[in-house]
Amino acid sequence: SSNYSGAVATFIAAAAAAFATASICLSHRKESEARIAKLEETRQAERTGRIRAEMKLRTHLKNQEAISIESTASEGEGEKASGGAQQKHNLLLHCIGTVVSPYTKRMGTPRQGALVPSGRGYIQLKIPVECVEGLESYSHAWILFTFHANTDNPNNAKKTNNNGSVMNLSKTKIRPPRGNGIKVGMLSTRSPHRPNNIGLSLVKIVRVDKKMKQLHIAALDLVNGTPVYDIKPCVPWDIPGHHDRAPLSVPNWVSQDDELKLVKFSPKAKEGLEQCLQDGNKLAPLYTLENDGLAGATNAICEILAQDPRASNSNGPNKRGSSTSSSGYSHSNDIYKMIFCSVEVEFRVSGEGVNVENISSGLDLDSVEHVDGIPILLDNTR
Repeated sequence: SSNYSGAVATFIAAAAAAFATASICLSHRKESEARIAKLEETRQAERTGRIRAEMKLRTHLKNQEAISIESTASEGEGEKASGGAQQKHNLLLHCIGTVVSPYTKRMGTPRQGALVPSGRGYIQLKIPVECVEGLESYSHAWILFTFHANTDNPNNAKKTNNNGSVMNLSKTKIRPPRGNGIKVGMLSTRSPHRPNNIGLSLVKIVRVDKKMKQLHIAALDLVNGTPVYDIKPCVPWDIPGHHDRAPLSVPNWVSQDDELKLVKFSPKAKEGLEQCLQDGNKLAPLYTLENDGLAGATNAICEILAQDPRASNSNGPNKRGSSTSSSGYSHSNDIYKMIFCSVEVEFRVSGEGVNVENISSGLDLDSVEHVDGIPILLDNTR
């Protein structure tokens, strides 16, 4: 009987230990489940808070844009213009792409793209490439952009709107570079200095590179780094006279032919251009050995120089459109410099045309100061 009693006591002790262990395990399990539930609740709260914060941020940004666009509407209240309240509308634009072109500075950029058909470039898109799907079916497109390289200085004739935008009213009349001194209204010219720095350019469509999100174009007149706001295909109805056969009329100073008939490359210039293509290729990515870059760059430089890229507002005798001074002495020994891609083109202008003296790759554009993407070079001939 004593053995039986010992066995029972052992069993009871073992059962009690097992029960205690089970109770401890259950308690730990409940505590663990409670911690997991708490962590899940905290995670959900944080996620909800983050989503709410993102929604509030988006709402705030949208409201801010709306305020920027509509804030000046109240300016017209109480103002009378022609017997009615004057309403003002400002448009907020978003950049959809940036131009990559061989025209590093304003000097050397053609006044119209069609004058330099060998000019190459592309628009690096910031929007989904699907937006330009089908554009390659057209031959030409209109590019809406801003003159980001303008050097206007703020003055009292500029008007600043409530949203910070500036309207340039410094000059209502200007002297066009090819107008021989005449003054016309700024909106009667293609000047980049306008009430709003908005430009419209017609370019030739070459191809769409979907992988790189690039719209390749030619015959362009856009400075490298130009922000693009819209792209529209050119259709036959854009061409004056297509429907009614009415001729296109322009002033005489616009239609005059003042192209320099002869552009010659010296042996040193030819060798320099070839060297620029072969050693580190200072003309890439637009002109390379793989895409007939030597012929393309040569033709583009010739077409640019034939338009005489020298400054037309210079006080000196040797300016655009002149080959001799008022005293009759030739200034053809004056050397001018132009940047094409990242190479320097040195040329002279004489009564016979343009002589390209040298083309070199000695410029290090990465080491100089830039303003709005335009390199600042101290030499005033560039």
